[in-house]
Amino acid sequence: MWPDSLSQFALLRPWWLLLLPLAYWLCWRLYRHKGGRSGWETLLPPHLRTALLQRHPGGSHGRRYLLLALAWTVAILALSGPARERAVEAPGPDQQALVIVLDLSRHMLATDLTPNRLTRAQHKIQDIIRHNPEQQIALIVYAGSSHLVTPLSRDRNTLNNLLASLQPNIMPSDGRQPDQALSLATNMLAGLPPRSTQVLLMTSGLEGETLKQLEQHARELGSRLAILGIGTSTGSPVPLSGGGFMRDAQGSILLPRLDAQSLASIARRYGGGYHGITLDDSDLDHLLRTLSIRSANIDTEPSQHLSDLGHWLLLLLLPLAALGARRGWFGLLLCAMLLPQPSEAASWRDLWWTPDQQASKLLESDAVQAAERFDDPAWKAWAWYQAGDYSRAATQYAELITQWPDNPEYHFNHGTALAMAERYEEALDAYEQVLTRVPEHQAARHNRSRIEAWLEAQQQDAEPSAEQDQAPAKAEPEPNEPSVGPSQGNGPDHDTDNALSETETSSADGISPGSAGSLGEQVSDATPTPGDAASPTTSNQQPANDIGSAAPGWRESEQALQLWLNDLPDDPGELLRRKFLYQHLQRQDAGFDDSP
Repeated sequence: MWPDSLSQFALLRPWWLLLLPLAYWLCWRLYRHKGGRSGWETLLPPHLRTALLQRHPGGSHGRRYLLLALAWTVAILALSGPARERAVEAPGPDQQALVIVLDLSRHMLATDLTPNRLTRAQHKIQDIIRHNPEQQIALIVYAGSSHLVTPLSRDRNTLNNLLASLQPNIMPSDGRQPDQALSLATNMLAGLPPRSTQVLLMTSGLEGETLKQLEQHARELGSRLAILGIGTSTGSPVPLSGGGFMRDAQGSILLPRLDAQSLASIARRYGGGYHGITLDDSDLDHLLRTLSIRSANIDTEPSQHLSDLGHWLLLLLLPLAALGARRGWFGLLLCAMLLPQPSEAASWRDLWWTPDQQASKLLESDAVQAAERFDDPAWKAWAWYQAGDYSRAATQYAELITQWPDNPEYHFNHGTALAMAERYEEALDAYEQVLTRVPEHQAARHNRSRIEAWLEAQQQDAEPSAEQDQAPAKAEPEPNEPSVGPSQGNGPDHDTDNALSETETSSADGISPGSAGSLGEQVSDATPTPGDAASPTTSNQQPANDIGSAAPGWRESEQALQLWLNDLPDDPGELLRRKFLYQHLQRQDAGFDDSP
């Protein structure tokens, strides 16, 4: 037992042990120097030596230097790095990470594969998910720019839901720049061991300078790179949504072809393999085996790792230092340690989470606290909107506009917050700013038309109310006629109250007369997230000054609004389009040109 246990120990820095003889020699010299006679014994008379010179007991004097030698021994042993071998399991298939890089350029709409290249690539990704249920998978798409769809995760539902929404029209710029996608993959896999990371590039083809850039980034990747070719060597025209086919700079119909030979040479040089897409699983069997995801050649033997235990030996120095200290010093140290520590306002959460991370956890439960804690201005504006404080949300979006005046989404969010705060004229100005920058912005155009229609309806309702206020004043009751009491409800005061009630109800609920939920529709065109600067939508929370159930017809209008919200299309593609556009604009503002 003992030989086996001792064989597991080793010294990481054994050369420190050479200091042990030097330490013992210094202790002996100090002991001899302090234990010998001092120079005063030769100068003082014999009858004064006993009274004036202090004598150290031999035992106490020797123990002090023995403790010093022991402390130096422990310190040198700690510096030598005593370590114990422990087994570390090799990463299995479920512990490895796969990053799929998908070409989302318009070339993927070519029909040389049935029904087209993109649909076949999406089916292959679904096959990869099905074959590796425990695999961590991330998805990156690229065209003229590169964007992360899903990070490394075992969440298959999210990936499957977003996969069908991936179309070339959600990309902010067209082109084929896989080198930027490989840079994203490199950053994502930076903290993982290289042998447990793989990258699968699914591309419709590359050419010229793009191939050189891909090879350079593949060299920096540090992970195995496999390539799945999507397409054929003959190619086919790329249909356009408005009819016709995609053309090159000379006006000829473009026939994107797959250069399998160039892609295969790159894949072989960087640890992966190449295969063209097939109808069966033979391509996946080849590539996944090359990437060692389902290969029997994965190193499953536990590796030996030396764990340094030297820092634990330093704890032994504490009692030795206490025993070797002068009398009373150790008690003084204990008193200093027991003194009350000054209180600080910082929470222990500040040690682990940034203010934005703390605020995001509070967003669902306490939006007001989250808004006060957010540092990110976009998230702060969104939190104020969630809290129902639309005026503060509008103010925050206005500050964002001063920093990024050309961002149409910030103008759109600003207009929506102003509309919810019942500042309709300012909201119309904000939507005009959006349409000036992006004339095809359908949500802003729709919202503007709804507010204009609502304001026009309000003006039309105000005219009959004014006539009703003046009509009873002209007709005075005859003295012999019975007066109409307030209980009958047809007097001028009651009519005016009803008119005000209807006005307040429509103003508070955001509903125009004759069109239930019109302002609810007006502010509900998109699903917002601060990350992609999308537009805020109405939530079930109402402003603080809402009339609520006291207003007539409130329950019916709320039900109508809820039915309308239930009919909203669930379009993850629109969410991704806004997200990618926002990221593209951010990179341009930061000075990074990711255009092809």
